[in-house]
Amino acid sequence: MTPKIALAGGGTGGHIAPAIALADEIAARWSSRSVLFLCSGNELEREMIGKAGYRYEALPIARPGSSLKSKTKTVFSMLSAVPAARRALKQFGATGLIGVGGYASLPGAFAASWMHIPVVLLEANAVPGKVTRTAARWARGCYAHLPLTRKLDCPVQVLGNPVRRAFSQAPGKLAARERLGLDPVLPTLLIIGGSQGAQALNAVTLAALPELACYRGRFQALHITGAQDQAAAQAAWQQSGIAARVVAFTHEPELFMAASDIALTRAGASTISELLALGVPQLLVPYPSAADNHQQANAEHVARSGAGVLISESGLNAARLCELVARYVILASARENLAAGARLMAPQDATARILDRALADFGFSAAAARADEPISRAA
Repeated sequence: MTPKIALAGGGTGGHIAPAIALADEIAARWSSRSVLFLCSGNELEREMIGKAGYRYEALPIARPGSSLKSKTKTVFSMLSAVPAARRALKQFGATGLIGVGGYASLPGAFAASWMHIPVVLLEANAVPGKVTRTAARWARGCYAHLPLTRKLDCPVQVLGNPVRRAFSQAPGKLAARERLGLDPVLPTLLIIGGSQGAQALNAVTLAALPELACYRGRFQALHITGAQDQAAAQAAWQQSGIAARVVAFTHEPELFMAASDIALTRAGASTISELLALGVPQLLVPYPSAADNHQQANAEHVARSGAGVLISESGLNAARLCELVARYVILASARENLAAGARLMAPQDATARILDRALADFGFSAAAARADEPISRAA
């Protein structure tokens, strides 16, 4: 019997990216017909899932906001989202559901449990989100990226975070720099705030450029700004005389990361795991308004592991950024120490191992779960 696996959740690129990594692993073993996404159907989800070539079902679930009215609307939208998820799972013939986090995973997990379809969860952050904490009561297990700071009502295994195959197939540093039109030998700083950029990181970077101009010819930059700041960033880098490639967004983050020596970044779990997969150390500036302050916990773990440096947003200004560039970009020794920590921290084959564990929890024999081998129900 071929497994039919639903991937429920989304809302942000940090939820969708590991789900697509799992979907790619499933498709490689069987086919894309073995995958169904249950999501909210927002623009980012449609773009990412559609580009990856997978079928998705948009559930009528309202995005929760901070107001009581918004939260109430989300609760009432569950009354239609759960039956919609149930219909989709039945039509698909789901044999298991993986909740990948985000508000859209809750109706799928509840519907699967109602239908006696086994459920497992992914938790990419060190602090499990509200949806994970809620869905854990129906789940057979949770696969965590980092050691969790809160207990859940299901077994937890720390296995890493699924990373898309493009990262394992990324070009080497010299080839990546050639494709991006960069100098092959200059130390390269990547500035990335997540899939939509980060205005705070952009603002500090542009404020520091007049002082950083003294290092022109000694380093180069890749700056993913988000659409709102691209024009201003492009002009500021040109004025500084520092070689830089500035883009609003990229569908090839693995190429930009592969070309980099160190990254100035937020502390979202997917970005962290993707950088670690390529051995890139990190200057981590957690988003202070992240739910449950989970980015702070993520960054603390990476820093304790010797793969990065934690900087609070309130403590990051132009002068501090210049110090960081001087120590970790211009000089190689401190950066190489962090890079060694990043290589040690990166989990190996997390995507395949997570899928194997999920298959076992769904009642399949994971050892036989390959496209060219028969698959059987576990006893």
